[in-house]
Amino acid sequence: MFESYHKTDLETWLENLYKKHGILTLSDLTINNVSRKLKVDIIFMENAKELAIWDEEDAAIFLNPNKSNEEVRAIFFHELCHPLRHYGDQLEGIDTFTALQERQANQFMLYASMPFFMIKDMVMPQFDYQWGSFLAHEFKVPLYLANKRADQLLQRIKQASIDQIIKEQYSLYNINNKPKH
Repeated sequence: MFESYHKTDLETWLENLYKKHGILTLSDLTINNVSRKLKVDIIFMENAKELAIWDEEDAAIFLNPNKSNEEVRAIFFHELCHPLRHYGDQLEGIDTFTALQERQANQFMLYASMPFFMIKDMVMPQFDYQWGSFLAHEFKVPLYLANKRADQLLQRIKQASIDQIIKEQYSLYNINNKPKH
């Protein structure tokens, strides 16, 4: 099913990072385990503004324990992007640069909370419309996030199929339309 799926550079980077730190299975993908292995402190604080603070040596993520476990996980994986992939202080940053970093963190969140290398070994539901619910349940993330990842996976698989058909048609066109000498 996933043979034709092409990972992004970020997916490959995350897969290598996770494997390097022994984050290999769904049971390894807990907030406590990931933060411990990646050396990021987690601070649960009621009514906290969820954010990450970091420098070259230390990183901490503030989380609000009053939210659902699924929402806390989503926020954690979003905030994890900042110390792992970004430099500088968003509080003093340029709005467009901050917006770019937030878009990057949202994309990171999809891959970090539901890594492809874990998904590819799963037996996915028969019907596409069930994928989001399945991923939400397995990875313990909000349904809206799982639906987004499911749509992304399905679109890439469909695009790879279309690309393969075009490639085959193009090669047939070249064979049939070579000039005769």
